[in-house]
Amino acid sequence: MSYKEATFLLLGDPVSHSLSPLIHNTAFSALGLPFHYAAHRIPMGDETELEKVIREIDGVSLVGVNVTIPHKSAVVPFLDDLTPIARKVGAVNTIYIENGRKVGHNTDVEGFLSPLAGMKLDNKEVVVLGSGGAARAVMVAAQSGLNASRISVVSRNLDSARAACTDLNIGEVRTYADLPELLSTASLIVNATPVGMWPETNQSPLKNPGLLSEKHTVYDLIYNPTETELLRSARIQGASIVGGLQMLIAQAAGAFRIWTGSEMPVKDVSRTINNYLKSTLN
Repeated sequence: MSYKEATFLLLGDPVSHSLSPLIHNTAFSALGLPFHYAAHRIPMGDETELEKVIREIDGVSLVGVNVTIPHKSAVVPFLDDLTPIARKVGAVNTIYIENGRKVGHNTDVEGFLSPLAGMKLDNKEVVVLGSGGAARAVMVAAQSGLNASRISVVSRNLDSARAACTDLNIGEVRTYADLPELLSTASLIVNATPVGMWPETNQSPLKNPGLLSEKHTVYDLIYNPTETELLRSARIQGASIVGGLQMLIAQAAGAFRIWTGSEMPVKDVSRTINNYLKSTLN
């Protein structure tokens, strides 16, 4: 791959729906930075292409990379080092060059916590749906940032859930059959699965929204659509809802800071994203 200008890439599958290029290119333009950000699809399991692109990161032509589903853990063997938070989570969403070495970082933890500031969710019970890289970031954030009194990891892949809890030494594995019991005492429910993401927008990981009430905060990491079926049903039940778009911008701001040394102009970015989303809905 050739780069005609200083470039940043998003690696994942799918990526055609991603708002990350619009977020970062808006920020680059607002600050007059001569960079370009693009999405690059790498199919799941294509580690040859994944390694090839990672090798091309030089801090000059390919300046840095974001990583999304399904490659957040798969990129780790191709990196020279991990930051402590990335090592703890076991997943990477941001790669940069430091002293000639490719370093993997994870801004999902800070991005996840940002929209929850001031919501009085400290020392509460948390239910995490999913057990992949995003779920691991949520588990770390719930423990270190929210001081959760209990973290339950609900996944259809029990082996993956057990591995996440064991690797992180956080939480306990439960099943979807346990949700009635769990939601009776939990305060925060987080969807860290891709269920409900575009284009399958009529799906929800929670089959019985009647389990939700005004005592719950429901946080969906999915940002396309901005209101998922899970969030729509949670809102109808009176729960507080948090969409993935807030986390997306917050975690992007963390990567932007690492790459450029500057703060992302979040107001400009949010205005552009909201205008874009309004135009696509009309």
